[in-house]
Amino acid sequence: MTRLNLDWVAEVTGGRLEGQSLTAEGVASDSRKVSAGQLFFALIGAREDGHAHVKAAIQAGAVAAVVSRSGEYGCPVVVVEDTRRAISLLARAYMLHTKTRVVAITGSVGKTSCKELTAAALSSQYSVLKSAGNQNTEIGLPISVLSHQDEEVMVLEMAMRGLGQIAFLTSIAAPDVAVVTNIGEAHIELLGSRDNIARAKAEILQGSKPNAIAILNRDDDYFAYLSRLALGSVVSLGVHAEADWVIGRAEANELGHYTFLLSKGTKEYAVRCPWPGRHHIYNAAAAVAVASAMGAEPTKAIDAIAACAPSEQRLNVLLSREGATIIDDSYNASPISMLAALATLSETKTAGRRIAVLGSMYELGSRSQTAHREVGSAAAAICDIVITVGTEALDIALEVSSRVTKPVYKCHTPSEALLLLRRELRPGDVVLIKGSRGLRMEQIVVALLKEAE
Repeated sequence: MTRLNLDWVAEVTGGRLEGQSLTAEGVASDSRKVSAGQLFFALIGAREDGHAHVKAAIQAGAVAAVVSRSGEYGCPVVVVEDTRRAISLLARAYMLHTKTRVVAITGSVGKTSCKELTAAALSSQYSVLKSAGNQNTEIGLPISVLSHQDEEVMVLEMAMRGLGQIAFLTSIAAPDVAVVTNIGEAHIELLGSRDNIARAKAEILQGSKPNAIAILNRDDDYFAYLSRLALGSVVSLGVHAEADWVIGRAEANELGHYTFLLSKGTKEYAVRCPWPGRHHIYNAAAAVAVASAMGAEPTKAIDAIAACAPSEQRLNVLLSREGATIIDDSYNASPISMLAALATLSETKTAGRRIAVLGSMYELGSRSQTAHREVGSAAAAICDIVITVGTEALDIALEVSSRVTKPVYKCHTPSEALLLLRRELRPGDVVLIKGSRGLRMEQIVVALLKEAE
């Protein structure tokens, strides 16, 4: 774990040490997740003030804290003006003292999946630190960086909700390799247009190290725009004939897991995606491209990708008590990811019915009604039963009802949807569960699995 001397912490954060100087190992900002020896950051959020949890963190094993006001904490503290700023300053200073290479990944859809597959591919030949879960923000990324244990490569996910945010993250950990999976409509309400989303995502390229490698989707509308902003060489992937890594013939098994051909020059490889869904072909291809660009042997990287376990709440295939297959993609939703998940549902072979539980998609602004209608159109062509959750998702239900005479249920909450599922599910059915993070659609999955247990 990263060793952090408190004198140095105070120096790089512009803080003041009160109490004994000692060396902590790693950082934490949640008192419930503290490990022995860590430095606790008392962050102030919209709902919680970390200063109220310093003593709990110490009891859990933390040895010191970074705070923004003095007090009786029962441990040495570094007092700073702003603890949120301090954790980014500390991570930035740490990165200046390490030679580990950084792979940074962003995009409207597929960031986390691409991160997991890329970390797996690189782990075939290097020691790798990857950002845990969704630690991809101005707080999560520094925590990931400060979890470094001398790994050779860091694979970091970078998210944004507005212009300047990815630029801030790259100022902490400038990429040696930068990946942009695609440019979609997530956060379009905040940014106004796909052009602005592309500008925001392009900050990962502009904030890269000189001569960094950019891994870009050749099939994306914004490929030419992003290519112009790359500081170093560009490696492209896609079905486009001029891509550096060309995606060829793809075939799915009964669970919707794809094996596809990937070629570079005269060399051709068969790549097996470990998770269901055609869209993961691009994520797996990007992982191979990154690994190869960093000097890894492609065949070893491909073997490691095939063995990669899925991330929680992202296209996990599970079994309910009723003997139905659950496709848990409940973590979040955008128009592109919703359509991709429905495609996965259509590709999953079943002796029963295809059921979709679809929640509202947030932050779409003026595009909201049209985007939900587009999802409804796709669901109408695929599903035997559609259950919607949330106000915005009513447009999904309306579109389905306008196209087909199939059962369509409109719910306000995940709890209502769960009651319907309990009534409807039969052995052999396959059900997709997906919606925006704020709806907490995972509650449905948790309840069904508890019943299964």
